Amino acid sequence: DVEEEETTGEVSKNPYLSTLHMLQVVSKPIDISLAKELKNLLFGSSLCCFSEEWKIQSFTFNNIPQLKYGIVQKKGGPCGVLAAVQACVLQQLIFADSNRNKDTRCLQPSEVHRTKCLTMAIADILWRAGGNEKAIVALPSGRQQFTPVGKYKADGILETLILHSATRYEDLIVFLQQNIRQFETGPCGCILLTVSVILSRSINLVRNDFDVLTNRLIGSHGYCTQELVNLLLTGKAVSNVFNNVIELDSGNGNITILKGVTSRSDIGLLSLFEHYDVCQVGCYLKTPKYPIWLVCSESHFSVLFCLEKDLLGDWKTERRFDLLEKDLLGDWTERRFDLYYYDGLANQEEEIRLTVDTTQMCTEDKENDLTPPLEHCIRTKWQGAVIDWNGTEPIL
Repeated sequence: DVEEEETTGEVSKNPYLSTLHMLQVVSKPIDISLAKELKNLLFGSSLCCFSEEWKIQSFTFNNIPQLKYGIVQKKGGPCGVLAAVQACVLQQLIFADSNRNKDTRCLQPSEVHRTKCLTMAIADILWRAGGNEKAIVALPSGRQQFTPVGKYKADGILETLILHSATRYEDLIVFLQQNIRQFETGPCGCILLTVSVILSRSINLVRNDFDVLTNRLIGSHGYCTQELVNLLLTGKAVSNVFNNVIELDSGNGNITILKGVTSRSDIGLLSLFEHYDVCQVGCYLKTPKYPIWLVCSESHFSVLFCLEKDLLGDWKTERRFDLLEKDLLGDWTERRFDLYYYDGLANQEEEIRLTVDTTQMCTEDKENDLTPPLEHCIRTKWQGAVIDWNGTEPIL
């Protein structure tokens, strides 16, 4: 077995860091008790394993010229993880430098640049989960680190992991730079990121984030639960999408605590469930710091984004005013704007650009099945907006 050791090496050619420093990353092998805890948290049982859809999925980029920024999903299942990483890659790609509004050239990055953006995106996801103090990167070693015994079913991945801990953001960046191919070309980059983000947060804290201690991060059919998506987006695996905490009186003096998002997220979320009045997305997710949203529609996650940083205006007013009042107050910065849509699973072959017009009112029939679900999701934020697909066939 590999003993706990400190990896120290000089970084000589690092384009991301201005100063040379010694890389300090502490590495240790996974053990069977941690592997069991991980499986219980992920699946509800240490006898479950990752599905084939998860095992073959990494963060591989699209090579269609108009979609070079996009990550390709091979099969259904881990779309929540892929969409969250895709959104964070877009944040790096579009908004990492200071120019506020961009043109579409930023969506056609070189291979080197998009890999750099993936590195930065993964670093941010892990560092956020570690409370901006630490991160753990789980990488396969190619050999078993423990002998699977008892109530544990081996899957060929968890047993091989070495866990690399960084307590400086700069060290995390450099370490990920050196190992980004494990995530980008895989084969199991999606699993590695999922395990890394859980361990960066810690198993105890993730479980305490849940409304119900027996919740899990991967649900039926291998789908990501809302808890896993929230962990990737906000650093906490809370069970809900509303703001803050709701306390419910469940009778006999018992209080049920429902945990939501506690601060404004970098990346947002829009949900078809809100259109059907099943949930309410709070402004911490609906009006994020960057105009990039995960779209949750019919058990699938995809991404919607805008190139205009100014789109979101004064987010705090969203808590106090509806759309019309806000328009009168003059903080509604854009009345007509473009949103780009990307779905890594749908064999998308061309750019999908939607023009959203908030100056007109669309009368929406909730029973009308011919309205694209994506339009329903967009109108949970821009109520009644008219949406033009600009010649693309609407996705029904």
